[in-house]
Amino acid sequence: MKKRIYIYIQNLLPKLLITKFFGYISKKKFSIITTFFIFLFIKINKVNMKETKYPDIFYYKTFNKFFIRKLDMNNRPIDNNKNHIVQNTDGIINELGIIKKNKLLQFKGCKYFLYDLLGRDNNLNNIFTNGYFINIYLAPRNYHRIHMSYNGFLLKMIYIPGKLFPVNKILSENLCNLFILNERVIFLFKTSFGFMVKILIGAQIVGSIYNSWYGLVLPSKKNKIKTWNWPYIKNCYKKDFIFLKKGEEMGYFNLGSTVITLFPPKTIKFNSILKKGLNIKIGELLAHII
Repeated sequence: MKKRIYIYIQNLLPKLLITKFFGYISKKKFSIITTFFIFLFIKINKVNMKETKYPDIFYYKTFNKFFIRKLDMNNRPIDNNKNHIVQNTDGIINELGIIKKNKLLQFKGCKYFLYDLLGRDNNLNNIFTNGYFINIYLAPRNYHRIHMSYNGFLLKMIYIPGKLFPVNKILSENLCNLFILNERVIFLFKTSFGFMVKILIGAQIVGSIYNSWYGLVLPSKKNKIKTWNWPYIKNCYKKDFIFLKKGEEMGYFNLGSTVITLFPPKTIKFNSILKKGLNIKIGELLAHII
């Protein structure tokens, strides 16, 4: 009953207005007040500051700067085996498995269509049908930067407008089609083993998604899907191509959410220890190339 009430309230809330408000506040400098709230956040969420590049909380002049804090990457060694694909973020596994009958599992009794997740792009849908997926939730305590799982060239970026529902445990296990309803950015990469997609899901209070070659990917004023295709990428970013190495930073969430990774069929085999609810870290073994 409580869960139904919570979901009902979330449907009524002005999610975009809330997101803009908290996004604005998080980027303001409030001196000692900011430091105090960062201190409280660390205590409540049990953030491990010893892993960060700058562990002194007085270093962070805004809450947003703290939230997108960098790690000391010596604490996240990258598996450099050429046949290994690595985890691209810290977080908790929501679900993983095979995309059967063009559907991905969200929670028991609820599946959503790959076609809808990919913005109804037929070409992408055909590539990843019967492939593999893994869904990682970034909890508030987690590091919120996203890294590459394997060496790859960027071929396409797609912004899909949508809602901004929270992606917490209650919503992700009770609101079917949550990842279809929410705003998201899709990145298509070409790798030596085939194509790979990274999907960054927006959420309430996540005002924007940042990537390292473009900057902030902001909501569309016309509320329409926006696509950047090769070869236009090089004209936008003043580079001949966008190539990211395994472990290299892709970007970050301004205030946390979810990352879904897709692989085509007959390309990978997931690390056998991976399962729903497991805490994972950047650089650990995600899958073997087959």
